[in-house]
Amino acid sequence: MGRLMTRTLLLLVLLGGLTPAFTSDHDEALRLKQAGEILPLKTILERLQQPGQILEVELEHKQGRLVYELELLDEQGRVWEFYFDAASGEMIKKKIEN
Repeated sequence: MGRLMTRTLLLLVLLGGLTPAFTSDHDEALRLKQAGEILPLKTILERLQQPGQILEVELEHKQGRLVYELELLDEQGRVWEFYFDAASGEMIKKKIEN
């Protein structure tokens, strides 16, 4: 399965629009959300408060914690990367992608 398809499916799972039964990554993301160990992606998107189009979302383990990584295309055509602690919703870092 391509990376874009995988990320799209993960996004749907985290938003609650798809019942995952086909990969362990998606099952794990749903389990973490239902257990209250990570915030729903919807909550993270509300905290982002940056105009633009979401290009990609990933849930990754980084430095011992779960992190949402979002890529956003802003109104000037720049691609931004945002990193949020998946448990607390705290923005960890943002940067313009080169």
